[in-house]
Amino acid sequence: MKIIAPERTLSLQDAESAIDQYFSSEGIDLTLRRYGSPLSSTVATLHLPHDSSGIECVGCGKGYEAEARVGAKYEAYEHYMGPLRLRKHSALHCFGSVISQPALQNILPMQMLRHSGASQIAVLTFEAHEASGGMELLYPSFLINHQYANESIPGDDTDYGSARRYSCGTGVAAGVGFTEAAIHAASEVIERHGIGRFIAQHFFYDSKEPIRKITHASMPEQLLQTVRDAEIAIGASIEVFDATSQIPYPVFIAYCPDKTIADIHVVGGGCSLYPSHAAARAIKELVQQYKVAEGVEHVSQEWANAKNNLAQHPRLLRCLRMAFNALQCAKIVPCPMPHDPKKMPLNQHLSHLQSECFKANHPIWIKELHSSTNQVSLACAVMPKMERFSIVSLGGKVVPCYKYE
Repeated sequence: MKIIAPERTLSLQDAESAIDQYFSSEGIDLTLRRYGSPLSSTVATLHLPHDSSGIECVGCGKGYEAEARVGAKYEAYEHYMGPLRLRKHSALHCFGSVISQPALQNILPMQMLRHSGASQIAVLTFEAHEASGGMELLYPSFLINHQYANESIPGDDTDYGSARRYSCGTGVAAGVGFTEAAIHAASEVIERHGIGRFIAQHFFYDSKEPIRKITHASMPEQLLQTVRDAEIAIGASIEVFDATSQIPYPVFIAYCPDKTIADIHVVGGGCSLYPSHAAARAIKELVQQYKVAEGVEHVSQEWANAKNNLAQHPRLLRCLRMAFNALQCAKIVPCPMPHDPKKMPLNQHLSHLQSECFKANHPIWIKELHSSTNQVSLACAVMPKMERFSIVSLGGKVVPCYKYE
């Protein structure tokens, strides 16, 4: 019997067959490189037909061998199609009508554009739905397409200036069928929101909020085995923190207190309706960070460059390095691992996710960007109120979008 993982439409074997068929039909070849065992990071590099740009499309997968390989293929597809389709779906709209939308009020990067004097701005249109309060959304392209501000659509006269630093590709995801892709995209947005809040609260503002550390003894056996395999792969102990935000969708951070890359405590993040799945994703992503840095020469240098970029900003550098000081250690509270709820059908899962975001006053909009004949789909999800501060964890010179006690 083929096992279907949480939030997936097909078994791993069938999902791989679908993406392989897509690459074959498009004349795309790829190479794979695997780093680490049994947990690993697999890097997929696409070789596009008739491509003279010299730009490589790369995807990185995490987990055990097969899941890391399949994940790398889907992420490579995502990185290939994402910027192309985001640009294709972008259109010019009146700057005043876009910036005056209720959903974009008090959104930091939009406030930075308010006095730009622009007449037109490129947006993606998201349809109204019940969990958006029945409102359509015109969402600025630069906020989800990190390449857009460098090559805007003719007629877009918005001066993105310092607001472009808040641009990120968070919320674009691939999957088999729209529903699967949409769940992954929306979960990524919630994950980055939770991690951004965690970093802002505990490393930028030094808030009094407790730091919830999941005890290993409370983890189900399968998750605990993943922790053991990850610790062997990294060669150091791993801690898991609950970074769930006001949106009641579990978000976890995996953290290695005794090992760094370029003096930075890199983290892994995971979000899912199912806490054990979210935590496992975070742990596997942490291993991915370390194994890619070990196997790919320039990665450690990129982390060093990120650190150097924030050298003149001590508060932001602290957020990048994420080294727990005595104040933060004193806030750590041991917590049990939450139990997984009963498995939901994917359509119900997606509706539940959107509903929970709406009830938390952080509505989310979702759009399909592309679908192939064999149902490989690309979706994007946007949450205007998303905390974008996790950008600092890549060396970005940003401040939190909100204030935290």
